[in-house]
Amino acid sequence: MAADLDLYGIFCTVARCGSLSHAARELYVSQPAISQSMHRLEYMLGCTLFTRTSRGITLTNAGRMLYSYAEKAVSLIAAAEDRINRMRTLQSGSLMIGASDTLCQFFLLPYLEKFHAEYPDIQLQVTNRTTPETIEFLKVGKVDIALVNLPVDDSMLSVREILKVHDMFVASDRFSHLKGRKVSMAELAKEPLVLLEKMSNSRKYLDDFASVCGVTLHPEIELGAHNLLVEFARIGLGVSCITYEFAADMIKDGTLFDIKLDPPLPPRSIGLVSLEGVPLTAAADRFINIIMQSDSHPAPPPQFEE
Repeated sequence: MAADLDLYGIFCTVARCGSLSHAARELYVSQPAISQSMHRLEYMLGCTLFTRTSRGITLTNAGRMLYSYAEKAVSLIAAAEDRINRMRTLQSGSLMIGASDTLCQFFLLPYLEKFHAEYPDIQLQVTNRTTPETIEFLKVGKVDIALVNLPVDDSMLSVREILKVHDMFVASDRFSHLKGRKVSMAELAKEPLVLLEKMSNSRKYLDDFASVCGVTLHPEIELGAHNLLVEFARIGLGVSCITYEFAADMIKDGTLFDIKLDPPLPPRSIGLVSLEGVPLTAAADRFINIIMQSDSHPAPPPQFEE
């Protein structure tokens, strides 16, 4: 631009006040400073903007034309600055979160409730996808932060581990022959298995563990939601691999029993992911802090308590 934005702001104030002295008082600067700024703007634009009289100043034709544009521009910039300030102070804005159906249902909801109660003017948008899809949404800007199943190894991402979870196989009393004793992965693989779809990180974690045990899993049923795994196991359609923290009630009340896998599946983690090197919005930063500072995460199964 031919002149600094500040000069246009001063010009608009002078044009609106119709007096250099009045503009100086409004801007809390000296009248000579105002006059010097207007001379500088006229020099840069190569035209006269004001006609000075004993009663004050009037705009020239060029001045009136410039004012008609500059007033709108200065107003828009002021509005943008106000909008940014409101976003910075969490008085407006949006927060886009990516998470799987399972993590949203069993983990995210209370934090969304708390955030909305504290910042009701922030628009919340939650997109449900698998971990790989959620990460792609993060990379292309469709979500601000993502709640995913770890591990995630990507130099483009900043990962904060927020919760350890424990996967286990569960079944109804139809499979009582597996109850109360240690069961190998090879033996378990012969049972009708109900597992998550292959595209999920949770399923990949299980398949990798089975491979280490020298076993390839061939489930009879593959599902896209954790709550369906629990329900299919409850009605006896197979042995399901579920996350204890998300189905503890059914295990505690005896609806399902956990199978003593030998060796047991190692714990894995849930993480909050953002783009490495990209500053978080104020809303995203506050939401992450709410989760990280919480002391109400689900408890691990008794055999894993430290």
